[in-house]
Amino acid sequence: MLCVRLFPGEGGGASSTKALEVLYHNDLDAVVYYQGSAEVAALYYQAFQLGEMRLVAEVARRHQAGKPENSLYVVSDCDETLLDNSDFNAWLMETGRDYHDTTWSEWCQARRARATPGAVDFCKFVVEHGASMIYVSSRFEADRQATADNLRALGFPLERSGPDPNDTQLYLTNMLLEGKKSKKKQQFAHLLARFGADPLLQLGDNLSDHEAERYSYKVEASQRKTSAEQDARRWGDDWIVFPNPIYGAWRSSLKRSDEEPPAAFQAAPVRSPLTEAPKMSLLSKWSG
Repeated sequence: MLCVRLFPGEGGGASSTKALEVLYHNDLDAVVYYQGSAEVAALYYQAFQLGEMRLVAEVARRHQAGKPENSLYVVSDCDETLLDNSDFNAWLMETGRDYHDTTWSEWCQARRARATPGAVDFCKFVVEHGASMIYVSSRFEADRQATADNLRALGFPLERSGPDPNDTQLYLTNMLLEGKKSKKKQQFAHLLARFGADPLLQLGDNLSDHEAERYSYKVEASQRKTSAEQDARRWGDDWIVFPNPIYGAWRSSLKRSDEEPPAAFQAAPVRSPLTEAPKMSLLSKWSG
């Protein structure tokens, strides 16, 4: 949090100068932009429309070539790709907290995430065109039922959401795959083996939703940018990216390469509550 002090002069004399304190949080503009701008909504609609175009073209190509479509699947991240959790981020600012596993799980259990613009229609479009819709998230296994409930309540097509990795559409952190705790790297590998092919599309707001290692938070920002340049032809082809100015590996990578996440991620609250900041009244906030 930044504490900005403004000293507006009155009459030019130091004796008449008054101090005005304005509390400001590093995430404030990002969350206001995410919730309030038409640009963010347009970017989501644009990305999903691009995904639909790619799917239609591939289905037509396979039909013309006489190839089966049963291996066709789309993989999407959930949070800030299909699910809007910005109310939670606004609540963090208002109450003076940073991200913490406990409060994040409480938010997931509340089932209050909204759908991002165009997300539900896109996922329905995928299923209607004969492809499997796979949801991959860093949410915890303990929040599986709540996450499935939230997705279904919003209208996302989700028939199988159990923990069996060979018979589910919902992959979460620490699902057991072949006796190992899994994160997205292992889950992507499992999906490749399960379907016998790479996904037609991978969607995500974080580049590690597309390739887990080269875009990890442990990789320095300059190297991540180099990788993005090397992958230039994949963006908009089989990899589609969504805007998230609030959090992500991009932010951590600016500060570290091989270190663990900072202590701020492990405990909360760590800030003074944010109650008087400009623009805060513009936000939709979770009540906790």
